[in-house]
Amino acid sequence: MTRRRQRLEQLTILGLMIAMILIMTYVPNLGYIQTGFFSITIIHLPVIIGILATGPLGGFVLGTTWGLTSWHYATTLGTAEAAIFVNPMVSIVPRILVGLIVAYSYLGLRKLIKAKPLRYGVVAGLGALSNTVLVLSAIFAFASAGLVSFNEAVTFIITFVISVNGSLEILSAVILVPIVMVAVDKVRTRS
Repeated sequence: MTRRRQRLEQLTILGLMIAMILIMTYVPNLGYIQTGFFSITIIHLPVIIGILATGPLGGFVLGTTWGLTSWHYATTLGTAEAAIFVNPMVSIVPRILVGLIVAYSYLGLRKLIKAKPLRYGVVAGLGALSNTVLVLSAIFAFASAGLVSFNEAVTFIITFVISVNGSLEILSAVILVPIVMVAVDKVRTRS
């Protein structure tokens, strides 16, 4: 594949993934599935897939897009849960870091994990886990003051977010991302 064609492919993938992030953010219960008291995020799936297909620059662009749409979405909701994400240090910065973590962990694991599907699964799990850990850490550091007490936050996070919400996000990433990326690799080898 020529360098020009490769750049065109990366731009096309970035455009498609940005469109998916926008659609999943603003169509109710598509990217943030509300299940009563909490929401399950599945926007991380196209973000991780896009990053694996485009590399570190794509990771930065998609992470930033995800963070900005998360922040904007929170500013339009007006709920207590969304109020935490109005702070850019909670909504934007962790998502940018997730983009970079996914991109560089994939590159770093090339020599350690030769089988691409396994590497895709490990990196997808790291991406979903890093999103959960970074966002929750940012909530503690920048947004929890006055909203919930530390004990309430710790209890909620341990019993619910990490055990259920985070586990579902990690599991979905570990299963679905390798399936999609193997298909993307097959298409790439044909062209």
